[in-house]
Amino acid sequence: MKTEIKTIANKLVSLSYEKLTTYSKFENLIHPFTSEEFFQHYYEKNYLHIARNNPTYYDAILNTDDIDLFFQNKSLQSNCLRVVEKGDELPAYKWTHRNSSIANNDTLFVLFNQGKTLIINSGNSSIIKLVNYCSDLEKELKFRLQFNIYITPHNSQGFSPHYDDHDVFIMQTTGTKVWRLYNTPIELPSRKQPHCKIKDKYELGEPTFEVELTPGDLLYIPRGLIHDAVTTDTASVHITLGFHPNYWFEILQEIAELAEEKAEFRKAVPNGITAESYQSQFKQDFLSLTQSLINNLDLDEILERKFDQYIDSKRSEDQNRFKDSIQVNQLTLNSVLAKRPNIFYKLERDDENVYVKFYGKKLDFPRFTEPSINTLLQSQSFAVKDIGGLVTDEGKIDLATKFIQEGFLTIEQL
Repeated sequence: MKTEIKTIANKLVSLSYEKLTTYSKFENLIHPFTSEEFFQHYYEKNYLHIARNNPTYYDAILNTDDIDLFFQNKSLQSNCLRVVEKGDELPAYKWTHRNSSIANNDTLFVLFNQGKTLIINSGNSSIIKLVNYCSDLEKELKFRLQFNIYITPHNSQGFSPHYDDHDVFIMQTTGTKVWRLYNTPIELPSRKQPHCKIKDKYELGEPTFEVELTPGDLLYIPRGLIHDAVTTDTASVHITLGFHPNYWFEILQEIAELAEEKAEFRKAVPNGITAESYQSQFKQDFLSLTQSLINNLDLDEILERKFDQYIDSKRSEDQNRFKDSIQVNQLTLNSVLAKRPNIFYKLERDDENVYVKFYGKKLDFPRFTEPSINTLLQSQSFAVKDIGGLVTDEGKIDLATKFIQEGFLTIEQL
């Protein structure tokens, strides 16, 4: 696919991110564009640059104080950090304490002052504001996201030209950085396509687009588009938001798992000494069975399986959970509770039971409690006494206690 080069560099936005309350989290990210405009004209096709002229736009997501607090932790593990310069990564043993996986923060700052880029891997699992923001955004998009934070000193480069195997959004939070976009040698690459040492494999030519991002700006780069970035006379901090949705070929992998459940697909493929007539029959039978499998495929069921896998992979939402745990035995009928805002769950039922799946676990209850369970699943806050269904007052407290202890509900008022 030849990437069509487009930019909207002069769309200035005066509102800060946290004030855009009328939009979804994703539309806040791409404001002033709508989700429909983005997914129709840019997603997986063209880059998008939004210049906002608003240095505080991302303050509600990440600022220098958040990063400063991160590096005050004296127990940072090496797996949450990387140190690179022009694409070369420094082995962890050179910046961790001797015979330890704990980062030596003083060494990290020395390396930074020498021109090395520091990368906070998966900042959405270690910086609380990013944790909450990522949860909100994942709930909207319903697929996995990853936020890496790149901290580059002045007049430096973290990576040489490369392309990514996933779509990325560059969110400039501090300082400036010059980005250069080149071409797309491989259409929609997956992890199997090599994307390192680009200069040895492809002719780059001159950049097709170049821009200096300032705080508040956004640059969307579809996967496969070669790019690099350098700082000038200021240090830079930016968030790289990586999209990790399900892809079409992964649906085929799910179909293979469905095939494995059928005995006819578990037969051995003919070997080298099998008679030619049997090999010919195998080919006919295999194609016929595969076609029948495809013809009777329930794609919604497969997508549901993928969504179940996603729900099982989600980490728990633990804000105020300790506080809830030490207060849960004080619940009364007047206590006010709420479903955790970013929790993913699935409700299932059979003839006897109703099941609530979340955080990789499955809670089961008698079928008659379903109206009561539905009260717990609602978006609005509710008092324990208002739990519906046929359960007694004591049963309402027991049910609420169970869902608080499992991390599904949180206490708003005792």
